[in-house]
Parts: sequence; C-alpha cells; structure tokens
Amino acid sequence: MSFPFINKNKAQERILESSHALIDSAKKVIKYRKHLLDVGVLANINLQISMLESSIKAKDFANLEDQSNGLSRLLKQHGRDVIPETFLGENIEALFVAVLLAIAIRTFFIQSFQIPTNSMAPTYYGMTCQLVSSEATAANIWSKLWHKIRFCSREVNVVAENNGTVSIPLVKAKLKKNKEVIYVVPYEEVFIKKYLGLAKVKVRKYTIFVDHRKYQIVSPIDLSLDKILLEKFCKGYLSWKEVINSNKFDQKFDQGQMVSIFDTKYHITTGDSIIRFEILSGDILFVDKVSYHFRSPKVGESVVFTTNAIMDFTKTPKFFIKRLVGRPTNTLNIKNNQLLIDGKLATTNEILEKLNFKAEGYKNGYCPVGMLAEGSSITVPKKNFFVLGDNSEDSYDSRFWGFVPEKSICGRPFVIFYPFTNRWGKCK
Repeated sequence: MSFPFINKNKAQERILESSHALIDSAKKVIKYRKHLLDVGVLANINLQISMLESSIKAKDFANLEDQSNGLSRLLKQHGRDVIPETFLGENIEALFVAVLLAIAIRTFFIQSFQIPTNSMAPTYYGMTCQLVSSEATAANIWSKLWHKIRFCSREVNVVAENNGTVSIPLVKAKLKKNKEVIYVVPYEEVFIKKYLGLAKVKVRKYTIFVDHRKYQIVSPIDLSLDKILLEKFCKGYLSWKEVINSNKFDQKFDQGQMVSIFDTKYHITTGDSIIRFEILSGDILFVDKVSYHFRSPKVGESVVFTTNAIMDFTKTPKFFIKRLVGRPTNTLNIKNNQLLIDGKLATTNEILEKLNFKAEGYKNGYCPVGMLAEGSSITVPKKNFFVLGDNSEDSYDSRFWGFVPEKSICGRPFVIFYPFTNRWGKCK
C-alpha cells in the first residue's frame, strides 16, 4: 500500500524551509549592503520578502516557487559578499566549526601517532623496508593493490643507466648508546616538496655508485637504508663492520679514512634495477590523551611522550613511544637479562613477562647497558618515570638519556588502526 501524500508533505516542508532560509538571506543583504544599494533595489527586495512571507503564511505553494526564484535572482545580483554562490561559501561556517572540533579532539582527547622506529618491536613496528621479490614482481595487479593498501607500502626502484660494479660509501661512526664503533652508509638530510608542492618534508638522500656514475636513493627521515643495502649487495652479513673485517672481498677500503668507497663486486647491466625495495608504513596508533588526567601511568603500560625536556633531544624534540617500567621511588636493575623492580621480577604486564622469560620474539630479554649496566641499579626520582623499548638490544631509551618528566607524558596508545597486520587492534 502506498501513501503518496507523505512525499507531497515532505516536498512542501522542504519548500517552506528553503523559503524561510531565502528570507533570512535577503534580510542579511539589507542589513549589510543597504548603504551600497539603490533605493529602488532595496524597495524591490523588501517587496519580494513581503510577498514571499504572505505566501508562506497562506501556504500558497502554487506561487511560492516563482516568488522564491524571483527573490533568489535579485539577491544573487545585488547580494555579493553576503550571499555565497558556491558550496564552499554556503558551508564555510560549518567547515570552520568542523576544523575547530577536529583540533579540539586532537588536542584534548584522541590523537593519531605513527611509530617512528623499531625500538618497540615486535610489539609495535616503525617504518621498515624489504627487497621486492620476483614473486611480488610477478603478482597480478589486484594482489599488488591489496598489498599496497594493507601495508601502506610504496616502492622504490633505482634503474641502472650504465654497466658497472656497485660501490657504496661508508663512514665510521660511534653509537650514542654504548660508544661502539660501527660503519654506516652516509646520507644527506634534505627537504623535498610533497603534496602538490604545498609542503616541504625532510628526507634522507643516499648516494651510491655504478662505476663512477652517481645514483641517489631517497628515504623518509626516520628510515635507515643500511640494512637493505647490506642485504642486497652483501647478503649473509649482519653489519658493514662484519663485511669490512671479512676476507671475502678484495677490498680497497681504507679504514683510516673518515669516508671511503667500498667496492661490493656486484655487477649491474644497463636497464637492470640497482636496488628495488618497498617501504612499509610504521604502525599508526590512536593515543588516549584523557585517561592520564584522572590517573597516573602504570608500570607495564606503553606511553607516548614528548622529548622536549630530555637533554639529548632539546634541539629537535620528538614524540616517542616506550614502555614504562619505573615509577617514582622504584629501584630498577637488570640481572641475567631480566628486569627487576624493587628486587622482584617484573611480571605485571604481558610484554614484561615475555621479555623476562624470553618468549615469542622477545628472546633476548633486557640488555644491561647504560644506567642499567650489569651490577648497577637506579631509583626513579619524584615526578619522573623510567622507560625502556621492548626491542632492548636496539632501543635508545632511559638507560642512555635518563628519566622522562611526568609533564612530558602525552597519553597511552589504545588501538593500532593501520596498517592491517597481525598487530591490528588493541595495543599491548
């Protein structure tokens, strides 16, 4: 059974609403432009308003449409700067309110945060890169598209324009965390334009050689390409230092120089990919910024904090994520790669327990270095916290740069919403 009168009533309601809105617009034109409009034009607008109001009152739908169109044409002709002619103009106030609301939510309630490094692996992952396999190259377009969407990946492919052997610059460096001497591939920090030229983004620019011809590889500022270059050209080695100290390469590498060119003996033909890899996005989290206004962070929780009050980062403050392992008055030490809090094994959280019992990817436990070197212990002062990375062997954390002030804590991550990996869902 149909009820045609319902549609008719709705149509009439819409006509009445638009007519009322048109009258409001006309009154705005009179208010803001009466000193600029001719007396005859003002009189005409007032007349049209009066006629339209009478038709609304009488519900004279036969004349409403014609009268509304007449008033609308008059307003468009004489109401510029007051009556918008575009969607943007009509909705600018709503858009402005929406932006303010989004800023308020981000500032006080929930904020997205992308993991910058792999110091919390395997709990959370930062940006990573992997060589593109032959299987991936041969995959059909839909598989490639799904892979790109699922992992938020993008491909980098550097193609050779000449024949030759790949050489890579290497420099000596000292790790901040333990002063170990290592070899790394040098890079420049440069700005490039992105997003149709609207923004400048800082990136790393690496330079490698095929014979004497330079080739440049660009990566995000937080992503080192040392491991991917090592895997491509010196497969089987864990570090450039191990490569340099090996006897496999007939090397001309001068270890006494600050920068030297290392000949990988890897031959490339024109048209081949010198290196082809994909960059996978780090985990993107939603951070709860409300909870810590009502309670203090607990031992075992992962926390997001700013580094602006930490000595090593005052010049370039960032946002970090680490696991809170020490609250004020807690005494911490590491023994047999296990973390002890006030003399007891830390097991108040699933991840602390996995690290201490070296389970499921956390097989190395905690590394006793820096402030928590073997035989050392520290007590956390008031209004401060002590934080560690879950990837203890490769985490630059409180062991090296000290405590996190209470005021620097921004919130706690509560869900990984992208990319769609096995880590997707509630944060640990």
